[in-house]
Amino acid sequence: MRVAPWLIGFAALMALTLAPARDAWACSCPSSGPPCQNAFQVDAVFAGTVSSISALPDDGPPLRPDEARIPRALRVEFVEVLAFRGIQGVTTASILTAGSGPACGYTFQQGERYIVYASRAADRTGLVTGICSRTRLLTDAGDDLSFLQTLSVPGQTRARVYGTITHWERDLATGEPREHGPVPDVLVSVRGLASAFDALTDTRGRYEVTVPPGKYEVTAFPPPAFSARHLQQTVELRDPRACFVADFSVRFDGRIRGVVRQSSGEPAAGVAVEVMAAESVGKSGNIQTLRALSDAGGSFEFAEMSPGRYVVGVNLTRRMEDAQVVFPSTFHPGTTDGALATVLQLDGGQQRELNPMTLPPARRQYRLSGTVVFEDGSPASGAFLSLRDGIAKWRQVAVGVKTEFDGTFSFVVHEGLSYVAQASYWDEVQRKQVSGIVGPFVVTGETAPLKVVLSAGR
Repeated sequence: MRVAPWLIGFAALMALTLAPARDAWACSCPSSGPPCQNAFQVDAVFAGTVSSISALPDDGPPLRPDEARIPRALRVEFVEVLAFRGIQGVTTASILTAGSGPACGYTFQQGERYIVYASRAADRTGLVTGICSRTRLLTDAGDDLSFLQTLSVPGQTRARVYGTITHWERDLATGEPREHGPVPDVLVSVRGLASAFDALTDTRGRYEVTVPPGKYEVTAFPPPAFSARHLQQTVELRDPRACFVADFSVRFDGRIRGVVRQSSGEPAAGVAVEVMAAESVGKSGNIQTLRALSDAGGSFEFAEMSPGRYVVGVNLTRRMEDAQVVFPSTFHPGTTDGALATVLQLDGGQQRELNPMTLPPARRQYRLSGTVVFEDGSPASGAFLSLRDGIAKWRQVAVGVKTEFDGTFSFVVHEGLSYVAQASYWDEVQRKQVSGIVGPFVVTGETAPLKVVLSAGR
């Protein structure tokens, strides 16, 4: 029996079909918003007490003895129903929800009383709900009840659009966000087909407009020092009692521009230029950087840079290298010594222009070949091989490959860099993993083919 398609992402009202029980995915959904928003994004809202919960049949393979399986979907029956929207004149109700939290299913408990926000299934045969809606225990639904009990009161002719604009930045050295609080005096425009409304944020970064029901584009216009990207939302208000919360986050639009040139003086096109926090220079570990590719003229630009101290260069951190041009680590203005790098201080929204930087010749590429063998010397066909940084051995630097029928493999590597080759193989006969490691080694023009021996003891 196939379970009918149903809705699990109520904020986006995305229709999905329940997958077989053997399939799994992670639930991800935006906030459902306050009661006045979510109540009009679903098809029915009611309070009810769970009388029974039963699993729907599925078409998965037969269960083996002592085997259990999470059901694809559950049918939840409610009694003592009090309807607020979408269903009328009933004392019982039935809904579907996914069989697990990762599939966005809501975990109901028999005998408990809930406020349920439900949508029609894609085939219109029933109601569905999940954790992406505002469905919750009645004891936790004080705000919901306060709003839902007003739905029968006439007189409201305009819906509300409101929200808060806050300022945040990213600390490149740590990768952590930094909150800077509300942003006042930001113009917010709410535009529909036949009407337009504007508002300014107050000292707490809040704004609010009232509008007739309809579809609108909400756009925030921050001061010039801030980036204007990602500051628009489309909202739909289906009822004059509805609301929509349109919050925005803004960040400074600091910029760093420059040009990279080849050692011959020609523009260096398609080069991955990096920017790094100045305090990260010389440190080991997983260093955070931002990357920008140079254009045909060698020009590059970093946008939306937070205030801070930065250095710019190429190959400042080691990355995946297959089929890439790799340069020696070079800091602006053209030095391999991080202590001599140009340090740029950016204030809020500041723009800096660097002098052109000439790159050294790229590292020479070589084809590193080798063979993976078992302890008896026979070739290991289908073994998995990866290349890692010879210094930071946790960092993979090439896409892994499987050995050919004769145990051979090959990678593109670069002169002067250190590598570790690691092979693994699942021995189906002995039901165990065998592995082998060679390195670290530094690549030169005379690096010999590798021989990786698999052993259960590694």
